[in-house]
Amino acid sequence: MLRIVNIVLIVLVIVSAFSLIKERYQSRLHYARLDNLKTQAEELNKEYSRLQIEEGTYSSNLVLQDVAVHRLNLVQPTKQNIVGIK
Repeated sequence: MLRIVNIVLIVLVIVSAFSLIKERYQSRLHYARLDNLKTQAEELNKEYSRLQIEEGTYSSNLVLQDVAVHRLNLVQPTKQNIVGIK
């Protein structure tokens, strides 16, 4: 009888050890995934900040005027070219 109890206890200890190994492995995988996601979030925040600065740069009137004059070859209309609509 005592021998059977010892065998059952040994089996339970081995099963428990394997279960612990599995859980620690899963924990390490989750931690690595979390670390990757944090790194990705930091890079996205940097990209977002850069895009906000770029948007502010391109939305300024001087930049818009420069693009209109040099790239699109637009000119300021003269008084003769302006028509009033009533």
